[in-house]
Amino acid sequence: MNNNLNLIQVLILDDQLVQREGIAKIVEATGKMHVVGVATNGEEASQILHTETTDLALIDLVLHGERGTSVGKELRRMYPDLKVIIYTREKSMVLAADIFRERKDLAQPGLQGYILTRNISSSQYIQNVYDHILQSGYFIDPDILRWHYQWAEIEPLTHREEECALLLAAGLGNAEIARQMVISNRRVENIISNLYLKFKITGYPGDPSRRVLLAEGVKLLYSSRIPLKILKIVIIDDNEEYLTHLSREIKMDHRLQIVALAKSGQMGIDYVAQKKPDIVLIDIHLPDMDGFRAVRQILEEFPNVKVIMQSADTSITYQQEARNSGAIALLPKNKISASAIVGICFPDTE
Repeated sequence: MNNNLNLIQVLILDDQLVQREGIAKIVEATGKMHVVGVATNGEEASQILHTETTDLALIDLVLHGERGTSVGKELRRMYPDLKVIIYTREKSMVLAADIFRERKDLAQPGLQGYILTRNISSSQYIQNVYDHILQSGYFIDPDILRWHYQWAEIEPLTHREEECALLLAAGLGNAEIARQMVISNRRVENIISNLYLKFKITGYPGDPSRRVLLAEGVKLLYSSRIPLKILKIVIIDDNEEYLTHLSREIKMDHRLQIVALAKSGQMGIDYVAQKKPDIVLIDIHLPDMDGFRAVRQILEEFPNVKVIMQSADTSITYQQEARNSGAIALLPKNKISASAIVGICFPDTE
């Protein structure tokens, strides 16, 4: 029985003998991959794929008389399940876009990986790259992104842009992002357009490769940068079960930090004075005073605090009273979420 059949089957396409043999040794050293063939041009690679079941093709960008990206896309057109990684010494976001770009109208599939030749130095690296592709669908060498962003001064993101960027990087589509952020699909599209500009990612609208580069740029940014200022929040509500539920949700959001929980109006007013929060979330019905009175007292002393009122009853009368007291919104309790809080308190400027 051939044990190699249980391994990841790899084709190497490279017209440089020494480099080709070196990469083959690294691939075999993984213990989980097997080189089914080596080729020096696209025709030889196609012949190997015709006779050998192959999971992964490692292709040098520069081939004699050919370009690795073009060869890779033609191979994937013929063998759609094949994963293709381009390796090169060249660092370019234009090249990255070309590698990941998919043109269904022209039957041109995108490729899955873009790595630097110098980083193919260990078997574990190759294995990690392949595993990442299986998990997320693509991989771009972080060194390429670091090279790009060391020259690009990224304009600070608004809170809403940051939220959208992180959701996009997590793999969510526009419709799901809109649902999570409680905004329209059109608004999500506008925010993403702004993110492309801020991350210096060019290309045609609708080009899926841009989304790949944006997602990876966001991941890189947040792996090395402290997020925007954390917003401190005081919650005033006497419902123990509701407080527990809401606290759990807010603690999962990196942008918000609960600095105090109060079960009465006066206790909440005292905590606001002590903790100097950015946001106050307050119920209309409190045991010692109504929420409207508490809001007036808070804003009289701390006019810059953003106050959101909440209640099971959001009648027109209560809505008007909330506005008169200075609150920026009155929301039904079943609609309160971290995204809604941030979105209402710090909306993007148009």
